[in-house]
Amino acid sequence: MTMTPGTITGKELFWFNNTLVAIHVSSMAGEDGTCVVEHHMPYGDSPPLHVHRREDEVFHILEGRLRFQIDGHERIADAGETVIAPKGLPHTYRVESPEGARTLTITRGSDFETMLRQA
Repeated sequence: MTMTPGTITGKELFWFNNTLVAIHVSSMAGEDGTCVVEHHMPYGDSPPLHVHRREDEVFHILEGRLRFQIDGHERIADAGETVIAPKGLPHTYRVESPEGARTLTITRGSDFETMLRQA
């Protein structure tokens, strides 16, 4: 998977740590603050264990395999599966597929999008 900033379906691309992200739906686009972000992640990518205080984080796996840890429980998710990390629970993931992974992440509110843009 080649990761080069540019355009995916006309959306702005930028880097967040090792991940190329594209905002498909900005939290500012609607009244409920729904945000949809596409992530292109390399093999081994794994954010630190963290907690979102105000929003659930929904991951829909488009390509690849990820190992999730949510509140101390591990789960493997493959392309086509969806995983939710409820607000207030510590979570992380690791990209297990050698070719990397691609996901859609869905949240509500502006906190997640703001964090991505400020990094």
